[in-house]
Amino acid sequence: LIVTDDFYSTRQNSRKLFDDGFQNNAFNQYASDMISVHRSLPQVADPKCYHKKYPKLKSLTTSVIICFHNEAWSALLRTVHSVSERTPPELLKEIILVDDCSDKEAYVSSRLTTPVRILRLSQREGLIRARLRGASAAKGDVLTFLDSHCECTERWLEPLMARIAEDSHNVVCPVIDVISDDTLEYSYSPSGFINVGGFDWSLQFNWHPIPELKMHPTERSKSPTMAGGLFSISKDFFEYLGTYDPGFDIWGGENLELSFKSWMCGGRLEIAPCSHVGHIFRKRSPYKWRTGVNVVKRNSVRLAEVWLDDYKQNYYDRINNHRKALREKLKCKSFQWYLDTVYPELFIPGEAVASGEVSAQSIFQN
Repeated sequence: LIVTDDFYSTRQNSRKLFDDGFQNNAFNQYASDMISVHRSLPQVADPKCYHKKYPKLKSLTTSVIICFHNEAWSALLRTVHSVSERTPPELLKEIILVDDCSDKEAYVSSRLTTPVRILRLSQREGLIRARLRGASAAKGDVLTFLDSHCECTERWLEPLMARIAEDSHNVVCPVIDVISDDTLEYSYSPSGFINVGGFDWSLQFNWHPIPELKMHPTERSKSPTMAGGLFSISKDFFEYLGTYDPGFDIWGGENLELSFKSWMCGGRLEIAPCSHVGHIFRKRSPYKWRTGVNVVKRNSVRLAEVWLDDYKQNYYDRINNHRKALREKLKCKSFQWYLDTVYPELFIPGEAVASGEVSAQSIFQN
């Protein structure tokens, strides 16, 4: 939906509604509100996908977990309805909406035929802990995580569930199509063109195209990492892996952490080309957090320490280089100088004669 300046001149307060919607959501809420929450989507997967059979799915169910904070009502409803209307009812155990302490309009589950549970958090927790709350409440065999501004296409779930039915250690992601943050247009690449996840040594996620010779339009592709917003995982395997790292705060790095330990602890991470879900990619985050704390960097440091082994130095070199250059430019003294001159009384654990636990035995023992 393209909204032009001529459109504004015919409707009172339209410009303010448009500007406020973009400011609050970082996408065109005005256009979203004008589009049906039941809108139809094209068949974007390879035609062969719609004829595939998945005989092993009969006994498996999923809980779809959607976390949100002050999400535009129309975008959230469109997400929920696309799940409800395009998922076989025998596979869908429930939809769990985790309201991460929204302070806008009341979110309700009326007029939805699928069982919807709303968990309301009394304080702002952030994506990671909100997802953990949803996962702990889930009753399905499989956890399917979605962001709150998505649209699922026909037969989106079956390819994800089929791989988990074959091996519960598979973690499976859909192909993520782009929903324009400006017009809400649903865009997709030709079938058979698939990107897989990677990362750089700043521990930032990135996409990589699969070489053409290795592509098959209906066969899953292994992915070194995942974007993290949309995926399915066995609940038992998620718990076996220790869920998300509880030491991570708010959001950032959790996708790489789960990617690394899925591969390194007996699992496999895949992209299912027959599963397509659209996602509104925003150019900025509309949410405000406490100031003075870089949670993404904090999480990344923890990620490097736990999972990168000796390769963690590649990360530290990238985040510290400019500060080291500043130190050299200022001709600063060494930390040994600081300890010797400024704080010589500080106890240094490595210089202790011995270390360990001291215990006293009872004087009544023989």
